[in-house]
Amino acid sequence: MKLAVVIAIIATISAFADYSEFGLHGGFYIPTGDAGDVYNLSPMLGGQFLMHMPLFAIEASASYVFLQPENDIDGFSAHMIPLNAGLRTYGGGLFYGGGLELDMFSVSWDTPAGEESESESDFGVYGTLGTVIPMGGKKLELAGKLHWINTDQDDQWWLSAMAGIYF
Repeated sequence: MKLAVVIAIIATISAFADYSEFGLHGGFYIPTGDAGDVYNLSPMLGGQFLMHMPLFAIEASASYVFLQPENDIDGFSAHMIPLNAGLRTYGGGLFYGGGLELDMFSVSWDTPAGEESESESDFGVYGTLGTVIPMGGKKLELAGKLHWINTDQDDQWWLSAMAGIYF
């Protein structure tokens, strides 16, 4: 059964390979709620994949977010790596959709006893809304996402705004 699923996935990707696009994106993560008490507007960079089907598209992205603290803290360093995978559909000039995400956090800071660090991985979901603008054989994508991340301490809500280009 597992072999049949793998073969079906490979066949689907092969059948729609002409409809696949890869790209790069950049933007900002905006913390809200409890996350907004700790972090400030944070820049992000990443890559994205889009595979068009007749009624929808499969989207996936991996980003690196340089988390910025709300207050100036000496020796503070934090980042988040969100991995997103979901579906989108198009209506008029807009697309909308959503999917699942895995967020990997890493934080380190200086203490009198030395450097402390913590890492955590949490699952979440996201919803997306955006538009694609054709630009001379390439496509510029402008999108916003609402992320809900279920952490051990509490639920976190983040907004992200990004611009990307598909090749």
